[in-house]
Amino acid sequence: MSYNFFELSPVPGCILDPSFRIKRANSSFCKSFGFSKEGLEVGTTYWGEVFEFSGAAPDFSDPSLWPEPAVADPPSYTISVRKSGFSSREYSVFFAFDFENMQILAYLESGRISEFSKVSRSARTMRSYENGNDPEKPADSWVQKQKLEAIGTLSAGVAHEINNPLMGVINYAELVFNGIESGNPLRKYAGIILQESNRISEIVKDMLTFTRLEKEEARLHDLTAIFCSTFGLLKNGFRKSGIEVVVPPLDVPVYAVCSAGRLRQVYLNLLTNAKDALDLQTDPTKPKLLTLEWIPLKKKGRPFLRTVVEDTGIGIPEENRHKLFDPFYTTKEIGKGTGLGLTVSYNLVLEMGGELSFQSENGTTRFYVDLPESF
Repeated sequence: MSYNFFELSPVPGCILDPSFRIKRANSSFCKSFGFSKEGLEVGTTYWGEVFEFSGAAPDFSDPSLWPEPAVADPPSYTISVRKSGFSSREYSVFFAFDFENMQILAYLESGRISEFSKVSRSARTMRSYENGNDPEKPADSWVQKQKLEAIGTLSAGVAHEINNPLMGVINYAELVFNGIESGNPLRKYAGIILQESNRISEIVKDMLTFTRLEKEEARLHDLTAIFCSTFGLLKNGFRKSGIEVVVPPLDVPVYAVCSAGRLRQVYLNLLTNAKDALDLQTDPTKPKLLTLEWIPLKKKGRPFLRTVVEDTGIGIPEENRHKLFDPFYTTKEIGKGTGLGLTVSYNLVLEMGGELSFQSENGTTRFYVDLPESF
């Protein structure tokens, strides 16, 4: 368990022992429920003095019965605040388990959650991402959103700390490189230092992009125009790889509310990932296809436009699917990806009022970018 992540998280959270005594809480928890950190760390406050479960209270007193760390879905319950001076509004609480220190992490969100299906994630199909009525989806979306917010806070600090000394390394490496004659073998090593330093710089840039992007007002845009301008950067690579691209007529505009710059970056990430997957596909009997389409649909009574980016590459293994939007998770070889592309894309689509999801089966992967058609 990362306690820096815990402390910096915007999500109210506290650490419990197996008897549900509160041992520690982050700043968000203390601010939300009127506690001081010092008061809680005395260890005399119990969960039941502050919160009440809407149903039967869970029994986590025996650590041998805690869910295995590999279980993707944390146990989740609906609770209300019983502390005096606070409204009786309901919260959702999710529990995670620190087996090494025999502690329980509880993190909360305002609002009731549905009764969650006990079916494990491994038994689900990825079609659940298309189902707006899936009772598990609110929990997944919320957990992912909070992970991104907390990682964003950390990433911004880390990126700036790396960036300052890195600029010195790059500048001095350039001086050394330019000051050595071309026949000297030391020039080669200076060039490698410069090349790798610039690669670190690109990673830092990605981290900063993840935490903030220049504000661009969302308005109605033609998605075909955004796609065409993005695909123009990549079409030579697709052609050289022998990938057939199937798209609808691009002279027929389709409109959705978005930021053009942000959506262009999302499209770029999805298209790049699709090409990488298709490059790894070596089955001579299977065509290398990238298919794009736009589909109107309704979500919660509102009209949305869905961009579907489909590839017939190698698919996504089931055991990796729940990690796909996690920061720094990547299946690419070292030097070919930072693991931030999909995380950034997820966050950008979320900020535009939309949703990014995916489905993968039988070696075919589809990413869905859902954006509102109107304000």
